[in-house]
Amino acid sequence: MEKIPCDENNCSYLEYLNCHISGNTFELKSSTSSMVCSLLDKLCKSKATDLDKISAKLLRYCPDLLSESLTVIFNCSINTGIFPDEWKCSKVIPLFKHGERRDLNNYRPISIIPVVAKVFERIIYDQIYVWAYNIDQGRVNAVVFLDLKKAFDTVNQGILLSKLNAYGLGGAV
Repeated sequence: MEKIPCDENNCSYLEYLNCHISGNTFELKSSTSSMVCSLLDKLCKSKATDLDKISAKLLRYCPDLLSESLTVIFNCSINTGIFPDEWKCSKVIPLFKHGERRDLNNYRPISIIPVVAKVFERIIYDQIYVWAYNIDQGRVNAVVFLDLKKAFDTVNQGILLSKLNAYGLGGAV
């Protein structure tokens, strides 16, 4: 699949952005060792091992020893806006849905991401969830679901990040 062509000199995505929406802004906060320790302690031990061979069982076995180091790594990622490349790799397993087993369209991919990335994603999710819940209390919300098959590979990240920033998702995104 090819990316949507966009000449950086001629493709100004800024013209497509609305002005900054004030009021409902969001910025990621640093995590704490106790938060990370709690998340490690709650990991499901039976989860599949990922490409880096670090199991949830191992992380759950010694959360006190690992939480401080992981907190430093997570906070560095939050502060710089850089998600480690190693956490972007996943083991993909085809899962049969139904129908003829020879038809590849009858399978869906299951991605097994690194357990450490799951913990980090949970930290981010919890913060976004609280933010969204607070917006919901004011009854100002909208949800749009789009099924863009394999679209993530075609999205211009500069446009996406600028759009998120324009909607109030600030900080080192």
